[in-house]
Amino acid sequence: MNRFIFFAVILLLTVSCRDAIGPVEGNTPKGPFVVWFNGLSGNADAYFPESDSLIQIAWVTGEVPNHILHTGGSKFAVLSSASAELRFFSGEETGTTEGTIFLPQGSNPYSFVLDNTTAYVALLLEERIAVVNTETAEITAFLDSRTNPSGIEYSQGKIFVSYSSYPDTQSPGGVSVIDPSTGTEISWIDTGVNTHWLKLQPSGMLHCYSTTYTDDGKITIIDPSSISIEAVIECGGAPGEAIRRGNWYISPDGWGSGGIIRFKESGEFTEVDLPIAPTNLAVCESTLYASSFTANKVYMIDEVSLTVIDSLEAGGEGPQGIIAIVPSN
Repeated sequence: MNRFIFFAVILLLTVSCRDAIGPVEGNTPKGPFVVWFNGLSGNADAYFPESDSLIQIAWVTGEVPNHILHTGGSKFAVLSSASAELRFFSGEETGTTEGTIFLPQGSNPYSFVLDNTTAYVALLLEERIAVVNTETAEITAFLDSRTNPSGIEYSQGKIFVSYSSYPDTQSPGGVSVIDPSTGTEISWIDTGVNTHWLKLQPSGMLHCYSTTYTDDGKITIIDPSSISIEAVIECGGAPGEAIRRGNWYISPDGWGSGGIIRFKESGEFTEVDLPIAPTNLAVCESTLYASSFTANKVYMIDEVSLTVIDSLEAGGEGPQGIIAIVPSN
């Protein structure tokens, strides 16, 4: 199950679409870049703004990629659910896989988080968390979880795991707080049915995204230090992982009402209509990049006016997870 794709609505936009041609193999552009995976094609594309170079099918991922994270420098990793593997890549060399960690077949890994050389991976269909040594590519332990573990984050020496409504539709959702040294659940936080994703924000707060895809989405703000709920934002729609811009956060609502949701951790929020259905968001050099699963494009959005200014054609079907990487960072 990859983000409940049957709830998507196809929305089209008539704007110019770059047909930038990527450089030949071995001549990868330098500088910041935006990378996204195409969930239905098992590959990833890259766009380098400084040279206006789009490289389609820059890397081959596993089957049904579901999560992407920056791992430092120009490097990133992609987790694939159907083939149950975590692959590592570098933006300095397209077409090359630097390493692969194999997870239990049939486990449908949904998301992962890194703590130095340890990766924690939520295994959706196995009701447990895989603990992986990224240096040796070995699974060192399994931690039990509740039903349908999907989102996962690490903060303050604790693992936070959220629960979706698939495959067990009776799952109450919510978030478990797990001690990684013992594997025991030390706290439970009720964040609502189908809390399908978590994201630790630069503020240190944990954002929990919940929805049943019936315009009932909400974002729960948790303080990982006190394990307490700081705010609940009843925004409706189906909010996705937000990015921070100043004092505001921007969440894509492409699986729900469309457009985006702007909110503050204090609870204030507004809805912004867009003529596209944004699936995930990233920001690079003051430009927002929105992947659109249904349009097979990545749209470029002006950060101030929040208007669509251009688009990039994806090299595969169903662009989803997207991140921006500045190599010096």
